[in-house]
Amino acid sequence: MARRGGAFAFFSALLFDGAAAISFRVAVPNGLGCHTIVDRADCCHFVDGRNDGYYGGHDCVPAKEGMSFLASGAEGGPVCQPSCFVTGECNEQGSQAANAAECPAAPALPANGSRIPVPMGLGCAEIRDRKACCHLVDGRADPPYGGQACIPARRNTWYEVGHDIESIVCQPECWATGECGDGGNQDARRGFCSRPKVTSLPEAALVSQKGASVEPGERLRFYVIGSSNAAWQTWIGQMHATLRRIGYQVTLPRTDIPGEELGPVGRRVPKCDDAQYYETLETPRLGLQGWSTWGFAFDSQDDCDATGHREIAGWNVSCTNGWACTTRWRGPIPFVPVSTIASGVKDANVVVLANFCNDGRNAQMLPHACYGEGLVPDLMQTTDITADGLKRTIRAIHEENPSVVVLVLARYSDAKQILYVNDRTEEETRKLNAAVKKKVETEPNTYFVDFEFPVDVPMFQTLNTGHANCRGDKVMAEAVVDAMYQHKVISTGLNLAGEDCLARMDCGSLSMACCQRSVLCYINPDGLCAPYSTGLQ
Repeated sequence: MARRGGAFAFFSALLFDGAAAISFRVAVPNGLGCHTIVDRADCCHFVDGRNDGYYGGHDCVPAKEGMSFLASGAEGGPVCQPSCFVTGECNEQGSQAANAAECPAAPALPANGSRIPVPMGLGCAEIRDRKACCHLVDGRADPPYGGQACIPARRNTWYEVGHDIESIVCQPECWATGECGDGGNQDARRGFCSRPKVTSLPEAALVSQKGASVEPGERLRFYVIGSSNAAWQTWIGQMHATLRRIGYQVTLPRTDIPGEELGPVGRRVPKCDDAQYYETLETPRLGLQGWSTWGFAFDSQDDCDATGHREIAGWNVSCTNGWACTTRWRGPIPFVPVSTIASGVKDANVVVLANFCNDGRNAQMLPHACYGEGLVPDLMQTTDITADGLKRTIRAIHEENPSVVVLVLARYSDAKQILYVNDRTEEETRKLNAAVKKKVETEPNTYFVDFEFPVDVPMFQTLNTGHANCRGDKVMAEAVVDAMYQHKVISTGLNLAGEDCLARMDCGSLSMACCQRSVLCYINPDGLCAPYSTGLQ
């Protein structure tokens, strides 16, 4: 990651509920190490500024008066070193804890909504922690920047500042809005410090039933297992926010599932019109780009042969996860044990499986990469492989807790001309989904969630081509919430009109039910039907 001249701040503590504070230190300027600090008192205000994955980021620790961090402890050596050096973890000389002094408590950031200036007269751009950014104002004395609230960049997003695009995550508000400086308006990159108060959906936007498992006001937990659709899209966050607007106490604890993330990961996603309601929420999910069903279906790779394949549903299938079944696009996690998934989600009301789209796409685009050099399956034949993987995951979950409702999410349409539904392959996609539905709904407490995108309406991203934009994500989120209602997980759901409303754009004249069904409209915080865009990209 590139560094700018001058110091930058590194925040190493946690946010807590209530009135607790956030402790922080400032990194050694110009990418230098703790050992360059010559004042013991100053040492306690820093973390090591190197970006080497070794010393960098460790708290700086001072030596006792009259001592140094020479092996002998005698004066004349460095009086400040990173904590790993002091403990011997990154020091071949072993522990030098006997030479180390204690630091007083680090300064703290207020957690009551107030802000303090960035230390040492520095600007917001020197901050490298998004959460801490929200508690600071620019520390420079001169206008226009001094005193401006610091505004964080969005998750997986950096402010565009020349060639230093992947390091600046905090800027003064006037710079982020384009009112000062030369960065221009960066709305698509500007994040949020706090989410607004939840605004309930109007009564006309809701439907209710008796005999469901969870009532509004009660705890509701869901978990999504997917591929890049769970990593590079917004539908999971939209679903979280929608359930909150209906009135559920959405409770989503972290798990020990390898590869779990709290939001989109790896790439920037569109900033939707309602992004403020979910981008500050933590929504654990498994979104492993390019993975197929078998990556989530086994507990080991012991059954893989010498060529790195295993037999699934009579076909030769690669044991390597990732797009094109290659380690280059796999990511850092080689595979996820299905027993770990099942254990992690056993207390969920609903688990959404959105992980089969790449089974068929690999067969269409790179068949021999995933299915070996011999006979390879065609698109429809991959549904047997898909069913095998999905059933293994479903059965593992139900072995832990048979009451978990599993929703298998349909594969959405292919794209054409980047933005639009490919009507030439639409019937093929419907047949694929129908075949998967027929095979998986034989499992108890398991349901298929289908949906449609309208033709001739921009439904796909320009950021991550082939992936749904905000409008497509709205369709997906509402389809899952509706499935929760239809299968009596929740007692109150969304009032959704028929598909004739799907492409309606006359938002101001629509009923609540038609507004929610339309991809071009949404119910805004004021409870009114308003236009819904593709999102800032």
